[in-house]
Order: sequence, then C-alpha cells, then structure tokens
Amino acid sequence: MPWLYGIAHNVLRDSLRKRRIEDRARGRLGLPHTIAPDPEYEAIERRLSVPEAAVRAIAQLPDSDREVLELRVVQERPYSEIAGRLSCTPQAARLRVSRTLRRLNLALGGSDHD
Repeated sequence: MPWLYGIAHNVLRDSLRKRRIEDRARGRLGLPHTIAPDPEYEAIERRLSVPEAAVRAIAQLPDSDREVLELRVVQERPYSEIAGRLSCTPQAARLRVSRTLRRLNLALGGSDHD
C-alpha cells in the first residue's frame, strides 16, 4: 500500500503547487484566494506522506517482489493474472504476495502476526 500513498502524495503535492501559483495570480489580480486555507492542505499532505522507512524497505525488496506487490496492491490485478505473469498457479501467486507483504511488514518493525 505504500505505493498508493506515494501516488496520492505526488498528486496532492502537484495540486498544492498549482494552487499556490493560482493564489499568487489571484492576489495580483485582486481576486479572492481559494476556499481552503493552507493549514488544511498541509495537514492532508502530512497524512498522505509515505514514511521514509517504508520507501527504504520497498527499495530493498528484490525486483521480483516489488513487481508482485505493484501488480496486486497498486494495479489491483487478480491473482490469476499475476500467476500468468509468474508462470505459476493463482494459489502460488497469492502466497508470494502474502510472503512479500509479511517481509515488508517485518522490515518496518511489525510482528510476524500482524
């Protein structure tokens, strides 16, 4: 799921940047600023930011593990499709995703039973 937060963070960051540019332009034209004040946007941005530890843990995964997580978590592909790409059964694909998620959880300080 960290990839999803990363995507959301990037979209929000771009939106905030555009909003600041628009606010400056509105101010120069004497128009009112946008509706939500900056602290509200900044609070949302803080909640959506991906912890640096998660980014490092994902980067340390083997490419094949990152690929199965991207297929399942980010792209929400069914296990049957993932299995086709891995040349294995859907059950084996499900197990691979599960084990990768468990390793990622442990790398982030979680327990084996989370």
